[in-house]
Amino acid sequence: MLQLNTEEQRILDGSHGHMAQKCMEFLVAYGEAAGAERLVDIDGTVDIHPNSVSWVGDFPITQEEIEELARKGEKFKVPTYANKPVNPGLIIDGWETCGTRPNNDPDYHNKCMQNLKPLIQMGMVPTLSCDYYLVSTFWPTQGQHCSWGESSAIPWCNAVLGARTNFDGCFQAAYLGRIPYYDLHVPENRLATIRVESESVLQSDMEYDLFGWAVGEFCGMDVPAIVGVGSPKINQLVKMNSALCTGGQVRMYHIVGVTPEAPTLEATKKSPKWAKQAAIGRKELRAAYELLNTAKTDEVDFVYLGCPHYSIEEVQKVAWLLEGKKCRISTWVMTNPATYRLAEMMGYRAMIEGAGANLLSGTCACELRGECPPTDVFATDSAKQAYYIKGHAHPKELGVCYGTTEDCVKAATTGTWQGEWRDT
Repeated sequence: MLQLNTEEQRILDGSHGHMAQKCMEFLVAYGEAAGAERLVDIDGTVDIHPNSVSWVGDFPITQEEIEELARKGEKFKVPTYANKPVNPGLIIDGWETCGTRPNNDPDYHNKCMQNLKPLIQMGMVPTLSCDYYLVSTFWPTQGQHCSWGESSAIPWCNAVLGARTNFDGCFQAAYLGRIPYYDLHVPENRLATIRVESESVLQSDMEYDLFGWAVGEFCGMDVPAIVGVGSPKINQLVKMNSALCTGGQVRMYHIVGVTPEAPTLEATKKSPKWAKQAAIGRKELRAAYELLNTAKTDEVDFVYLGCPHYSIEEVQKVAWLLEGKKCRISTWVMTNPATYRLAEMMGYRAMIEGAGANLLSGTCACELRGECPPTDVFATDSAKQAYYIKGHAHPKELGVCYGTTEDCVKAATTGTWQGEWRDT
């Protein structure tokens, strides 16, 4: 049974107003369903998906209620960042030339942007990205309690920053500054029970992506200690994080020298002996590669890059790969709004658009809930997008070509998939 302190009980009883009571009713129901014994104050950050601020249908927060709160001057209790808009997804930048409806409709775009304003008035920082953790103005630090809600971000918060979160970013947490204390908020639940070793030092972005997928499949929701992966760059960590929580539901892991709670391998262990151990090598990476490649033809008609949203280094790479070339098929390069501005200043938007591709920000292909460019065979360099796009396209059978960024750019300029597994 969830125990509330005196102040929390007063909120639940309605002494702080209807919205506070409504939010506390949700947190109590959530906490009791999760087996939490109490709530904990959030001293880190919260993220929310605009257009889907509350993810449980029995406790809806309406647009009208948010607008009323903003009119009254109410603010979020803790630093709050905007994940990418979902239900529906929204293209923030580049929508005018995206070529799909309703996203290229000015009235639709303006209405969606207008709906964001009350949340911004309440203090939500409009990062509007699935990798808001790369462009946030405030990073939580080791031990701080957060409430995040993006699959690629959860292990980032827990394993890279050493802060604490479950998969529960929502309006209610931001409004009250509290969240149920259970699972990965509890120190002993963050310790590793599984040891996973990479048989060789990982080198490329795709290797980290596929390794994350394979580890996720092996671990499910268990916490692994990961050894032998080398020293991943930030972009590679982002890839691995997103795949860990797609191939499985790994929300916390330990890498000695990366994870703040992992000064040594021994310090990560929950018990003297590992519950399970695995070695991930070329065989497992190849199996993941083949699982993700489902296209029955090499004729590609849409290339999508930027899941999670591309960093400026990744945008730069694509711009340079496209320099002097022309795309033969629809090609989208997705980033976050802050990086989009950098890409404009550095001339990369002009280079990408000059090649006939679209530089966009704000959503991803599988979250649009509207039209995508007409496609039967889709190419991407993201294990996460390769998996999600097929589910969102259902019942349509969408073929997916998964490979390196170079493979995808070549497909964009030729219309043909030439990627292949490389054993070296």
